[in-house]
Amino acid sequence: MIKDVEEGYRNRLKNKLFGLLCEVEKNGEWLPFLDSIIIELEGFPEEQKTINYITLLNKVNSLRYLRYEYFRKTVFDCMNLLSKENENGLL
Repeated sequence: MIKDVEEGYRNRLKNKLFGLLCEVEKNGEWLPFLDSIIIELEGFPEEQKTINYITLLNKVNSLRYLRYEYFRKTVFDCMNLLSKENENGLL
């Protein structure tokens, strides 16, 4: 049951990251959306803050400073990192 909840949360977070990319591509209000993702990640319990979590948080935090080509690549890197976490049973 807990594994299902964790997987559902990772999928939800991946969808939010993809939604963020869509907002940027349509020149929408993406900064508040990015801030909401960062706030959510900052709220993780300490015992779930793995090395991959820290990498994910750092990548997400850097998004506001990146040009589009790097922004897009970094969003997909974050989504892949969440998939790797899923395989390892972490995050």
